[in-house]
Amino acid sequence: MALGGALAPHALAQPGWLSAAEAKTPGGFALLHFLTADPAFSDYRPAIDFTATRIVFERTPASGGNTSLYLLSLATTKPRPFIQDAGDLFTGPSQTRPDWSWVNGQVILNVAESNTSPVEVLLAAPDGTPLQNVPESRGYVYPTWTPDGTQLIVYNDAEGAQPRPCTSLVTLSGSVLQANINGNDADGAAMFAGFATPTPANPRLIAYAGQPKMPWGATTQVAYNQNCNYVFLNQQQGGVFTSFPLETEASIRAFEPAYQGRAPVWSPDGNHVAFESNRAGGYAIFLANVAAGTPPVQVTDASYGSQHAKFFPDGTRLVVTALQVPGREGPRGIAWVDITEYL
Repeated sequence: MALGGALAPHALAQPGWLSAAEAKTPGGFALLHFLTADPAFSDYRPAIDFTATRIVFERTPASGGNTSLYLLSLATTKPRPFIQDAGDLFTGPSQTRPDWSWVNGQVILNVAESNTSPVEVLLAAPDGTPLQNVPESRGYVYPTWTPDGTQLIVYNDAEGAQPRPCTSLVTLSGSVLQANINGNDADGAAMFAGFATPTPANPRLIAYAGQPKMPWGATTQVAYNQNCNYVFLNQQQGGVFTSFPLETEASIRAFEPAYQGRAPVWSPDGNHVAFESNRAGGYAIFLANVAAGTPPVQVTDASYGSQHAKFFPDGTRLVVTALQVPGREGPRGIAWVDITEYL
């Protein structure tokens, strides 16, 4: 895919941190190569830059406290705090959910007074210098760049979202271009929607974690439950959006845990979607060949609880968060995994 612009992705170099021989876990899944694994911290939600040499991620002290963003230069493999002095901008003691544009080089993220406070959106330069707070962005979660680096896809949990939450397309000036790009499912039920990412070719066509607005999962309550999502894809025809499960066998009338999935992300060429699912007994990364329409394949061992995958610019590797000690809930690290044989 040609992203265009002055900062189009470079061909992936092969620095020393990518030199480890690929291997399998005892379960036959791809090996995780850890870049951070400090028991004093838990590292989460990585995002990689267009040169494939820097990763920004969330870091939370294992003893507790607010989460802040750190930058890992893969030349030094020593993380440092990412956000710099802000002047009059609000950077918040809690900094989460980064996304790195491969076109403009900037990072978009959530900021808040604490890890449990309502969020808003902050734009930062590649070196962590804050550039602007996005106006009217309170309640916009998981801000994600559109492919051309000019607009944002957001999980809209703000008052007035219909339904709440849904996916909205917004500008950096706070204007809402499309209030709801999820639409209804094939039965006409409105869609609750979480983490969403646009296809490389069209910012209004997305993969997202969602569920119909109806009694769902093990409860009769009509409310969004992030643990009972499928990965959905939307379609647009005549200005109307309709959403369908990525896995076409999944029922849209009752939740089926065998198809649970969330945090989807598109490959740079638009052929694959990587997502996390707990269907294997713990969270693992799965890869679906959307172009071929074949069932998803499991990439990582569920004992590592891998989540929040992002593709490298060349599409052959993922960066993820995973448990530092497999099978034991505790601090997480940032790791990369080679997915060449799964493509």
